Amino acid sequence: MKTQKQTQLKTENQIQSPYFTMKQAQEYLCVERGTIYKWARLGIITIYKIGGATRLKRSELDKALKPVKTII
Repeated sequence: MKTQKQTQLKTENQIQSPYFTMKQAQEYLCVERGTIYKWARLGIITIYKIGGATRLKRSELDKALKPVKTII
């Protein structure tokens, strides 16, 4: 059983990591897995394979969330 301190350290490490797992990205973006794959097909974000694991860059997810400015 993990102690509260171990859980807190794990959470802090996840926050500081420049990469998300697919599940973390889904929670961060509040979207389904299919939406993430669709955005990857459209070139909005890139899905990385690191050591056989699927990862997504936090900076790319943040950029995808920024609103597009329109010129009036």
